[in-house]
Amino acid sequence: MSTQPLAPRRTYLIGKARPNAIIGKNRETGEIAVIIAGAFLGMMCGLLMPLLPLRLAGLVGFPLLAFAAVYMPYRRRTFYKWVEINRTFRRTTRTTPTWRSAAPEAGTRMADGREVEIGPPPGIGKVSWLSAPFGPDEIAVLLHLDRRTVTAAIEIEGPGVGLRDSEDQEALVDRFGTLLKHVANGDGFVTRLQMLARTLPADPDAHAKDVERRGDSGAPGWLQDSYEQLQSMVSTSSEQHRAYLVACMHYTRELAAEANAVARGSRLPRGAVNKDAGLAAVMSRELTDICARLAEADIRVRQPLGQARLSSLVHSMYDPDHPMDHIQAMTRRNAWPAELDATHPQFLQAKTRESVTREPWCHATAWIKEWPLTPVGVNFLAPLLVHTPDVIRTVAVTMDLEPTDVAIERMLTEKTNDDADASRAAKMHKVVDPRDIAHTGRVDQRGEDLASGAAGVNLVGYITVSSRSPEMLARDKRTIRASAGKSYLKLEWCDREHHRAFVNTLPFATGIRR
Repeated sequence: MSTQPLAPRRTYLIGKARPNAIIGKNRETGEIAVIIAGAFLGMMCGLLMPLLPLRLAGLVGFPLLAFAAVYMPYRRRTFYKWVEINRTFRRTTRTTPTWRSAAPEAGTRMADGREVEIGPPPGIGKVSWLSAPFGPDEIAVLLHLDRRTVTAAIEIEGPGVGLRDSEDQEALVDRFGTLLKHVANGDGFVTRLQMLARTLPADPDAHAKDVERRGDSGAPGWLQDSYEQLQSMVSTSSEQHRAYLVACMHYTRELAAEANAVARGSRLPRGAVNKDAGLAAVMSRELTDICARLAEADIRVRQPLGQARLSSLVHSMYDPDHPMDHIQAMTRRNAWPAELDATHPQFLQAKTRESVTREPWCHATAWIKEWPLTPVGVNFLAPLLVHTPDVIRTVAVTMDLEPTDVAIERMLTEKTNDDADASRAAKMHKVVDPRDIAHTGRVDQRGEDLASGAAGVNLVGYITVSSRSPEMLARDKRTIRASAGKSYLKLEWCDREHHRAFVNTLPFATGIRR
């Protein structure tokens, strides 16, 4: 009797994040500018100072201070990083420490019955709401004027990857990769996708209440006792998991021309051309194509998010007590909370008018500082998404897509730099760092994937945790950090900038530079 050897399960590698700079390796452009400024000041002191001690102090001190500001660890970051964070935090606490919604006093126009627009909370930016037909329904299209982007969201239902065997899991991942390839290399205008996973606690007594309401009161006593005993043995911790896909288009000259052409083609006789409506129509068309690709990847589209559903979703992220499916009287200006307090450096406080208690909700956001540097399987995020009960959280992964040709050029540049560094180290007889060898292997595998037609994807991830009190929030943050460690992720909490980082877990496809 012979047995066939099992094929090894496919693993995936995610490359290490490397900042892009004009010069220098792994350094931002601003950091290089600080080092150059320190060297310039040191050189000027060496040339202009008349006294030798002052000349030596300036010649050595300014470059040392510049290098310390860029390289020396300071409170888990660097002094250079903290300067901008502290500046914006002080400006926020000085100008708008507590934001209050003006929705009750805004009123409604009597001429057309439309609500008077109000501004969003700090960190959101200027947003214009539009609607476009999407099949039999309508979809909300948001114009982010500050970021020059157009976004729309749909609710999806995943294929249940954890319930399938390894071959089916890999097939589903390959199909989703095909979706990314078509979006990145196609003729469409969508350049960014965001996946949102929202986890909320459900009613643990829902089943017992349903049995009490619809059960047969005339059933035998032994049967009722047996069922109650069985029900007591079942875990009462229940959650609801909702998933959303957000598509984003960057406003370019080509997109403006296409929107203008669509608006001209759909305008009424003697009617003015509405370019914003043209942008909404283009987004609806792009999302229709993406939904067809999602069906091929075995991802079911539950419903598009119109203005009421999108407002309810955003509102529930500020106040988890608000049911996401409660869309009555939900308008665009009711999406924002009643009060927003960003004065605390370690969390953000938000309160709505229909809150159960007078205490606000506390939110803390962390960004995924490091993705897995070792081979991982398909379900490497399962501990964070599924296996962390009783924690209200939102996990957002934003994927900036680039065509295969552009990604191959970037990969070749990185490969050339790595080979040059390895050759230089070999000539100087340096010991080879095993991390550099692993990184070279990741670059090679990425090159093979790109050669087979895969799209270039730049990833960024954020996690928002919501709790009723600062003490519960601190406990939930420790729980999330432990779950992220099981997923081979490293987190960093966005202290002093939670009001800006929280926006990255809203359905706006933000948080990544292009």
